[in-house]
Amino acid sequence: MPKSAEINFWRQMAGVSASKLLNAVGVVLLITVLNTAFSVEDIGVFFFFYVTVNFLSKFVGGVGEAIRKRVSGNEGKNPEYLAVGSVFAIVFVTVVSVLILSVYLLVPERLLPDTLQRAGIDMILSAISLLVAQSIGKLMLNYNSGLGYPSRSEWFGRALPGVLFLGLAMLITLYDGSLVLIFLAGTVGYLLSAGIMYVSTRPKLLILPTKEDFTSVFDFGKWSILQMISNNIYNSADVLLLGILVTSTTVGFYESSNSLAGLLYVVPYGFYSVGNVMISGLDAEGRKEDIVSVLQKSLRASSIIPVMSFFMFIGFGEFILESVFGGEYTLAYWYLVGLAFIKVLSSYRKPLQGLNYGTDRPEIQFYANVYAMIANFTTVLPLIWFFDGLGVVISTMLAAVVRLGAVVWMSREYVSEIDIKWTIAVTYSVGIGLLLVSKSIESMFELSTVQYGLLLAGFAVSYLVSSLSLIPIDLSSPLSPTKE
Repeated sequence: MPKSAEINFWRQMAGVSASKLLNAVGVVLLITVLNTAFSVEDIGVFFFFYVTVNFLSKFVGGVGEAIRKRVSGNEGKNPEYLAVGSVFAIVFVTVVSVLILSVYLLVPERLLPDTLQRAGIDMILSAISLLVAQSIGKLMLNYNSGLGYPSRSEWFGRALPGVLFLGLAMLITLYDGSLVLIFLAGTVGYLLSAGIMYVSTRPKLLILPTKEDFTSVFDFGKWSILQMISNNIYNSADVLLLGILVTSTTVGFYESSNSLAGLLYVVPYGFYSVGNVMISGLDAEGRKEDIVSVLQKSLRASSIIPVMSFFMFIGFGEFILESVFGGEYTLAYWYLVGLAFIKVLSSYRKPLQGLNYGTDRPEIQFYANVYAMIANFTTVLPLIWFFDGLGVVISTMLAAVVRLGAVVWMSREYVSEIDIKWTIAVTYSVGIGLLLVSKSIESMFELSTVQYGLLLAGFAVSYLVSSLSLIPIDLSSPLSPTKE
């Protein structure tokens, strides 16, 4: 029996979500720290390159997803799958690095977009070093997760480098360092985390993968890589379009808002990461009833906090942005609301993505991403024309609706056995009710900053108490007692 089918679902989910939360908070704090020493324009340039690195490293992450699937569905360490990923990473990173440097050195500066004109060769080289480190880290994270340690892998593979990145960035900023040094700090963090993950499992490195190993990985990987490519284009297009077609200032507004909206993503991501591994083991044993149980419990709980946060951003968004980033960021209010809406839709989609990966159907996510990109790219230019940078967010909101609808439809074999109508009714009715009460109090009284903060906290507490008392959340194991 694969070890992945026996993991403690709720404990692993809590561990993964906590790790993701720490990482998300780290991004918010990173922007706050950068604001003390750099302009909005400089921060926009930084995140343009940072998002580009994330975009490229996820190609290697697509192979990592295939490695996780193959390792989680078999017994033993299976280091040959990790070797396949290492070969791909070396070739991919080398080719991409050469192409990036060639374009920067050969294209006349006047033809480069604003973000590239503000950068230098030192920033590009430091970004490439971060790409190498992230690629190694993603391979080790997915490999360790497939062995049955999704929570531990998230802590070592995401939280640890995130904390190191933030800590070193604070020191570099304190001593008037440059953004280049901050990229190098990220490189150090990811290499250290990859080293720790290697020591924790000690897979054989000097192993020559066979043709069958490559075939096995890329049989699944052809879809996970395509999914990652489409997912990368979909997720990174906003920042790239803003950086190329609009201004670096809008990139700063977008990334600051997205860092806050990312807090909504931590619980759904936990259900995706753990559900993916657990369902893979269950699917290998043909236990469909238990798979449905895992999915039911995931969907019932994953949207509660994201929906709460969405209504909080609607009612208190400007206050939150000013409190965290400063007064100039209140102009990003509608960026925040729009991106929060997208994360709410992701809270329903991520558990389904875990289902599809676990049941060996990664093509569903790829097709959903293609439909979303069609919606995105056919609407984004007209919307930029009418709404400037905000048009990119509106276009992505429309694409997110298409993406969720496509995933639900193509997953209907399992979704048809799930019932979350009561959860949806409770979360939105409670959110709307509390929002109306909060805005009424705000209009009736002149609140100080402290009182406004207390009103925000009261909203969160009231929402959670009401929702959790009305929605049946069962923390017992989702597996049938006779099969545990």
